[in-house]
Amino acid sequence: MSTRAWDINDPEPEGVGSVRDHTYDPADDEGNWHWGRTTDGDWKGYKDGYKVYLGWDELVRRWGPVTDGGAQ
Repeated sequence: MSTRAWDINDPEPEGVGSVRDHTYDPADDEGNWHWGRTTDGDWKGYKDGYKVYLGWDELVRRWGPVTDGGAQ
């Protein structure tokens, strides 16, 4: 099974509800690498102890490349 990846200038994927950012570490029990799509269409994650909401362009600019399979 291949993993899809997106980076700057890639369009926001349709039908993908969660992604992993480039900081993904399977040993990270807190999931600080996980981003989930909100009902408003933004992406929500946790960074530096804070809840963060970003649009797609800002998400991939700051934390890309991102890959599918963000949910545990």
